[in-house]
Parts: sequence; structure tokens; C-alpha cells
Amino acid sequence: MDQKISLYPLLLLVFILINCSSGESYLEVDALTTKVHTERTANYKETRNAYFGDFHIHTSWSFDAFIYNVRTSPDDAYRFGKGEAIPHVSGAPIQLQRPLDFLAVTDHSEYLGVMMQMKDKTNPLSQLEIAKSINDPDPTISKKSFGKIGFSIATNWPYKELIKKDIIQTTWEKNVEAADRHYEPGKFTTFPAYEWTSSPAAYFTWPQYARNMHRNVIFKGGKVSGMPYSSFNSQNPEDLWKWMELQRTKGIDLMAIPHNANISDGKMFAPTTNDGDKMDIAYTESRMRNEPVAEVTQIKGTSMAHPALSPNDEFADFEIYQYTLGRSEPRVESQAKGSFVREAFKDGLAIAQEIGGNPFKFGVIGSTDCHNGASNIEEDNQIGKSGVQDPTPEIRMSDMKSGERIRKGAVGGVAGVWAKENTREAIFEAFQRKEVFATSGPRIKVRFFASWGFDSINFTQSNWDSIAYKVGVPMGGDLSQKTTTTAKAPSFLIKAIKDGEGANLDRVQVIKGWVDKKGQTQEKIFNVAWSDNRTLTPDGKISAVGNTVDIETATYSNDIGAVTLQTIWKDPEFDATLAAFYYLRVLEIPTPRWTTYDAAELKMAVPKEVPATIQERAWSSPIWYKP
Repeated sequence: MDQKISLYPLLLLVFILINCSSGESYLEVDALTTKVHTERTANYKETRNAYFGDFHIHTSWSFDAFIYNVRTSPDDAYRFGKGEAIPHVSGAPIQLQRPLDFLAVTDHSEYLGVMMQMKDKTNPLSQLEIAKSINDPDPTISKKSFGKIGFSIATNWPYKELIKKDIIQTTWEKNVEAADRHYEPGKFTTFPAYEWTSSPAAYFTWPQYARNMHRNVIFKGGKVSGMPYSSFNSQNPEDLWKWMELQRTKGIDLMAIPHNANISDGKMFAPTTNDGDKMDIAYTESRMRNEPVAEVTQIKGTSMAHPALSPNDEFADFEIYQYTLGRSEPRVESQAKGSFVREAFKDGLAIAQEIGGNPFKFGVIGSTDCHNGASNIEEDNQIGKSGVQDPTPEIRMSDMKSGERIRKGAVGGVAGVWAKENTREAIFEAFQRKEVFATSGPRIKVRFFASWGFDSINFTQSNWDSIAYKVGVPMGGDLSQKTTTTAKAPSFLIKAIKDGEGANLDRVQVIKGWVDKKGQTQEKIFNVAWSDNRTLTPDGKISAVGNTVDIETATYSNDIGAVTLQTIWKDPEFDATLAAFYYLRVLEIPTPRWTTYDAAELKMAVPKEVPATIQERAWSSPIWYKP
């Protein structure tokens, strides 16, 4: 897209420079103390339970939720996660059909909670000029003011009166207290958290846009940083990691989870440092120590694969959303290269071959990024993403300017984890070892192990999972070269169980990536387990599972598909001399997309710009093989 110089950003920058200043450091604030749990809970299991949660929720304490009239609090978000009804801007209460197991409220650290404080007329902040314009009843005035707020974040020039230490510190302490208040070990686990909102901007061209480099910072608990490190401190993720390393010297355990690589314009998984320099071992180790997991599916799209990068993958075109950040119309599209996970996994192998360290050796989860104080994860229970922007079917299906972009947004994903119990300690440790998986919303259970000696395991054995841990490595792990065994290829133990209240399963696929002997990255997809007695063709394909969806009524049946799919599989093309990764993709049978549910409710035709049906899915974290 041709870009032209725009005078508006230049004038706005002058305004920002006059009214704003760089942020305070906040690095020396004392740590906060939070709950720990040391005794085993009733559901403790050595071979681990599957838990489902959301590590990405915003409330009115985020400026970009407040702008759209969201007034929920962190307490509301935690109550919603536990299955309670909470207020919604539509006027009707919203509620999950099933509670989650764990949750983290991740309000933006930039201007944390300040907008809500401006609303309170007894608060001195409400008397500021920016507060008066933000709270102006004329939406044209208030939205322009919020545009200035967003611009100040993207350009890293904060309003100095809105980031005073006492304001941010007090709000952060209340955020941490809310997480502690709702923590019920063994039943519902909460984590102190926030979002670091780095959005490097191209604001001096038109259309304007910003690259998404956001990370959610999650604290294990016990000790929590006394202040969040925001993008006002630095927009460089490497500086965030340095701050995280400093926190660890204080006994604080934490991790950062990047999200929406799909709208990073190729920057999230670029094969260089943030400044464009060549990576070294220290960089790769720092990145993986601080970012063991990435969020790969959510409301703003899925970043696992892209048809342009994986043209032979018939299922790569899934909830693709590539608009960069910004309010310009039309939105600038994000480039695919450097923005999608499968390519990053392959690039990581190539980088490791060159320098000895892999910067993209991470696990995968889903979450929502919902800005209503709620987890928007159910296709038939759509609550929208951002307050008055999209709260009702009538608005979401309208012909308004942003309607098509709203409809291209997804219902959010879910984070799956294999942990010994539902506690902060057990779940956080599972994230650190990358024994986690992502789903596009359903609670599909996925197990994935690799070993040189699985031939003796039988799924009918009650202790098959115990044996798998004993002789193999789970998802997120490393499989080393064979030693004493005579096996020519490792075995992969694979098991997928449908969501008990959702659709049946279509198939399980193994996605393999490797660097060939010419130094080129390669990928291949293997169908390894499927339903309905279909036959694998000589080229490894299987026919479509079928489709039971009635589009007009937005209903489907489980007359096709399987409840469980499982197998022990060996790579028929395994080469012990080549480094590789393997991960699972599990597909459900087709079901109605949320837009089809909306269309049925309004008795109108389904929108043409999105598919009428969807094959929900799950992805495991990879297992890496190193020769």
C-alpha cells in the first residue's frame, strides 16, 4: 500500500511533546506479598490433570476498554471466570455456560486504572483538562481525547500527570489484591498479571498503523513486583526481559507471553534482535527463559499458520486476521512473513543450526483478549470484544463502517495445561516446562508424548500415562538421540478427547518441521488418526468428515466424528541426522461460526465475508528432536 506523509500526526506529536514526558522508572519499588499454597489439594494427580483458562482479560481499568463504555472491574472478571453473571454494556447480564479453572486479568500497564479514576468527580484527576475531554458527553470530543491517549502510548510520550507513581502503584496493588481475593486453590486459580503494551508506530505516514509487540506478564505469586514495567519504560522487549531478570533476583517468579504475532507486521518472529542485529546465544537463552509460551489464538485472529506460508495445508486458512493496530480506514495489513508460529518454529531450527541457540522454542496457548471483563470463548454465546463497539447481534451484523472487520474477528481461544493440581504453583510450573496446549474455544484434551520405547504401551492400561512420563517426554519437551534402543524412529503417543459438551472430533494431524541437508526449512502434515472409518489415500490424504450444520437454524449434530482419537505413530520419513519439531493439530467436525448464530437469531443471511461453519481445533506444544 502506498503511504503518504500526513500532517495530522506531526501536529499531534507537537501536542504530545508539550503535554507529555517520558515515564518514571519505578524499578526500586518494594515487592508485594501474595498467597502461596503448599499442601496438596484434593484433585492432586501425579500424571496431571487438564485445566482450562484464560490468561488475557481486560476490564475498565484498561484505557481501551473504558473508551467503549466498559465499566467492569477485576473482581467482575474473576467472578465471571468462576461462572457468575456480570454486567454488560448491552444492558443484559453475561455469563459463561461453564466456569473456567484459572484466570489472569491483564489490564494495560500504561495508564493502569486511570480512566476509571477520572470518572470519579471526587478524584483530583477528574479536574485535569484531558479528563474533562475524555468524559465529555459529546463522543466526537471524547474519542479524539482517547486518540491522544493511544498516540501517547504508541509514541512512548505519556501524559506525566497520569503516570505518577502513587496513582499507578495504588491501582496495581488493588489489581494484585483482587487476584488474591478470588484465588481458591484446587478449585479456581488466579494470577497477578498485566499487559505490557509495546506498539511501535508508523504515525508519520497515512494510513497510520502500529505493530503489535504486546506481552502479558504473569506472576507466579508469593512475591510480586511492586509496580508494573510498562512500555513507557521501554518499548523494546529485550529491556522487559532485563527487568524480569532483575525481579528474579528479588525472589519474584514471572513470565511474559507474547500475543497476536499475526498483527506484528513481521516483527514478532523476525530472525533478528529488536534492533535488527544478529541474534546470539545470550539472546536466545534470554528470550526462552522469559517467554516460554506464546498466545497463538484469540479474538484478533490465529497466528499458527498462514496459507501464503503453508500453501499445501488445506486447514491453514483458519480465523486469519491481519489488520495492524490503528484507527485508520482502511486498516494496513500485517505482512505474513515473521508473523506466524509454524514459520517461527522452522526458522528457530535454522537459527539453532547456525548459532547453537533456538529463539523460538516455545509452547502454545489460546486466550481471549476480551475487553468486557469476560472470557468470550463460546460461539453460541458471543458477547463481543469491546463494549459498545460490538455487544449485540444487531451491531455486529450491521453495515456500519467497521462491521466487516468485526465479523472477521474470532471468538477467543482457551489455554489448556497439564498440571498436577489447580494451584498457582502447579500451573505456573507447567507453563515453564511448556506442557500446555491451545484451543480455539472448545475444551478438547490433547496428550502428546515421544519416546524411543512406546511399543509396549496399550491405551487400555490404567497406568498408560504413568508409563508415558516414565519412558518418554511430553509436549514442550526435548527428545534426544537414541542410545541403547534399536528403534529406527521414535514413537509418538497421541490422544485427543472431545469437549464433553461440544462437537465430535474429525481427525488428528502431526505437523512436522525440519531443516533439510541443503539447509532449507521444510514442513509436512501427517494424518495420524481419524473418525468414521475413512481410508487414507496413498498420498496421505483423507476425505472430508462431512457436515451436519443447518445454517438457517445454526444447529448441528454429532452423528459424525469421534469422541476419542488415539494412536501410537512413527514418522515414516524420520532422519536421525536432522533436527525437527513435531506438534499436533486436532480438528472438530464442522459447527456453526458465531456469525451464523447471530444471523440465525436475526433471521438474516449469513455474511459472505466469513465462512458459515468452522472446524474448531486444538494445537499441542511441540516436541523437539535434536540429533
